[in-house]
Amino acid sequence: MNSTQAAELTRSIQTKLEQLAKAVDEQRASKEFKELLDFQARFHRYSWGNCLLIAISRPDATRVAGFAQWKKMGRTVKPGEKAIRILAPCPVRRENEKTGEEEERVFFKTACVFDISQTSGKDLPCFEVPEVLGHADDLLHKLEAVAARRGIQVAYRQLGDGHYGNSQGGRIEIALGHDTAQQAKTLAHELAHERIHRSADGQVDPHTTREMRESEAEAVAYLVCRHFELDVELRASRYIALWDGDAKILGASLSRISAAARELIEDAAKETPNSVASVSTPGSAAAA
Repeated sequence: MNSTQAAELTRSIQTKLEQLAKAVDEQRASKEFKELLDFQARFHRYSWGNCLLIAISRPDATRVAGFAQWKKMGRTVKPGEKAIRILAPCPVRRENEKTGEEEERVFFKTACVFDISQTSGKDLPCFEVPEVLGHADDLLHKLEAVAARRGIQVAYRQLGDGHYGNSQGGRIEIALGHDTAQQAKTLAHELAHERIHRSADGQVDPHTTREMRESEAEAVAYLVCRHFELDVELRASRYIALWDGDAKILGASLSRISAAARELIEDAAKETPNSVASVSTPGSAAAA
């Protein structure tokens, strides 16, 4: 790529990133997103210990609340459902026997909560992050080749519901059972994590937050997919919005996002069908 082409790519990336930032802010300003935030705000933030108790009792739990709280939100616990038992603080004021002064002490009692799957009633706010449908075999193979040249193993396997991929430091897993357009977007996202957020020994950068990392990786994936004419704007903008990203956050990460996206685009553009022939593809024994 000559200097003129490089300058054009840089300008294109900046323009597309501005478009993404605008789309993210539009999603955050939408009625659906505000309703979702209001819904989420009604849930108590549980301690690590209670989160562990919830996970042990019901590993698939996603949203839990007490019987009365669910009722306030227009939902009721289904008959016969077994409660998840956690510990609730119970402050009590008592007189100190030595000083005679009244002081507050905190005791704990058992409390019952229920997962959303154990309830029925009023429909919940919906802010869907749509899957990317369609075929993008060529882009997927190019990104697989880039990963191979960077010494990153790509494996395809069944992942849990709602999980499309993950970055493990030198290894990326992509979920089977999705169109290659979604898999290509996911691979670009995970390659961004590997490039920006992991050190040479695979450790996650401790100076970044999960929200920052997800916003940056999705922005890189968006730019790469847009360059290769794969439309992922709706998914990317909603994904970033859900991770508390906005135009300000994307602007603060402009240099990191742009550099990673430009590098990935340039590397992918160099790949040809012959150069990716040895890369494992979805469904092969090596990729399973």
